Amino acid sequence: MSMVASQKQFLTSAPQTTVLPVQPRFIFLGLFKRWIWMAVFVAALLQSLFFFSPANLFAVVFVIIAWGLADKFILTAFNLSKYTFSTVIILGFSLTQYVLPLIFTLLEGKPITYNLKFPYSVFIHSLLALLVFITSHHLYKKWREGLAGRLYYKLSLVLKRNYFFATPSNLQIWIIGFVGLAGMAVTYLSGSHFDGTAEERGTVAKFFQGLVPYAYTPLFLLLRPLFSLKRPPFVKPPTLKVLIFASMLLFVGMGGNSRGLFMTGISAVGIAYLIGLLLGKFDHNIFNFKNALLAGLGLWIITGPLADLGTSMVIVRAQRSNLTSTELVLKTLEVLQNKKAIKQFRAMNTVIEVRDWDETYFDNIFLSRFCNLKYNDASLELAYKMGKPNDDMLSYSIDKFWAILPLPVLNFFHIKVDKLTVNASSYGDYLYDRSGGKGGLGGFRTGHFAGTGMATFGWWYLLLMAVGIIPLFLLVDLFVMYYQQGAVMTTCLSLAGLIQMNFFFTLFSVSNFSESVVNIYSFLMRGWIQDALLYWFILLVLRKLRLF
Repeated sequence: MSMVASQKQFLTSAPQTTVLPVQPRFIFLGLFKRWIWMAVFVAALLQSLFFFSPANLFAVVFVIIAWGLADKFILTAFNLSKYTFSTVIILGFSLTQYVLPLIFTLLEGKPITYNLKFPYSVFIHSLLALLVFITSHHLYKKWREGLAGRLYYKLSLVLKRNYFFATPSNLQIWIIGFVGLAGMAVTYLSGSHFDGTAEERGTVAKFFQGLVPYAYTPLFLLLRPLFSLKRPPFVKPPTLKVLIFASMLLFVGMGGNSRGLFMTGISAVGIAYLIGLLLGKFDHNIFNFKNALLAGLGLWIITGPLADLGTSMVIVRAQRSNLTSTELVLKTLEVLQNKKAIKQFRAMNTVIEVRDWDETYFDNIFLSRFCNLKYNDASLELAYKMGKPNDDMLSYSIDKFWAILPLPVLNFFHIKVDKLTVNASSYGDYLYDRSGGKGGLGGFRTGHFAGTGMATFGWWYLLLMAVGIIPLFLLVDLFVMYYQQGAVMTTCLSLAGLIQMNFFFTLFSVSNFSESVVNIYSFLMRGWIQDALLYWFILLVLRKLRLF
């Protein structure tokens, strides 16, 4: 079905979907909640037995409290169905800041407070943030169904009329994917990528950089029920073609020396599949020999070959400015075959050293970029060194906020910001520099909103977070189409939101976004608008070209 035809069908009448009643559809949701609680209690018991200390016991108790709050107030069938992406944001925070660290530190033979200098502060700030998210989500739902009801309706109608919920054909999805792959290649394989910031490379370069997330679109062909307006007849997904395309992403990632280029797509599909299971979009009977074999194979690939590949890319990172993309791929593959060098590198990085900036938490190189509590701890440590909110941090945060605007807009409103200088460092860099670190600017350390918040606003950062997150919830949920007929809840997710699934899930855990509460307001001013306009532009070009 073409985009135009499917859109006309939606505008004329509600799609005729055949869905299961509410209770059978959400069987997996109940199972998932039960499994998480079992894992939490077992891990909590073993953590308390093998790594008993007041700090570790405190952390374990806070994990149980936090997951109890998320389980009761967020992880419900109604929230998942109607407020899907805002629910994903809070669910992702709850899992990556509490459940996963509790379980995986145990599996690595460590306490959950491993290498944390301020464990009490880390879990207190995280629990306060979770309480803010839950309270704001409740207020958001009240606001959306009340005063903001008309605004939400008008905005969602604009998206529907502009094909955001039209079901793309396989051909359309492949075209979008290759457009994104081209953007990824231009951004990460061009010779000048490591010679300067995106601002220095110009507007065209930033446009291609914006296309990068669309490279993951073909991967969602494996999850078509999530974005189909009606339940299609079963068609075998093009698994082999998707795997070949994923291997292309892998080589681009090696050429660009970026693990995130291919891991973001894999994790986005994995998270989307989990959400599909929770929504009842996929068969909940996932425990059989075939799936167990595939799960085991996938786990081996992620913890084995892909982990080795990620380590190899880190080992050759120091040389990336002097090598071409082809040479980077060959050098990475060469290091990949040297298992001894990989083992030595990992052993060296598990040793805790006395240094100004330390990210050591997980041994696994992918977990360390997914749910690493050391970023919280390191940022709070730097904030405590400063002692009180810093005027320079405030000025930098304000400049960082304005720097998201295009230069012509800044000039028009006479806003003086040196975009090149501001964007040449991260919040983590500036916090490190202001707290006495030397030579830290330009290193792009990953800060955390707790530390940067205390160093910039004091405890008021929680209020800024509470106010900003409410309209953010509304914007991300515009990518959700929901309607209810009797006891049947129907949800369709826009591809524009699905390709951002990893971004939403890790929004406040370990990402560029989670560095500061100011990023919430940056997203409101430009981030969401830019993403929506770019997706609309791609759809517009596809329709105008009339290629199908």
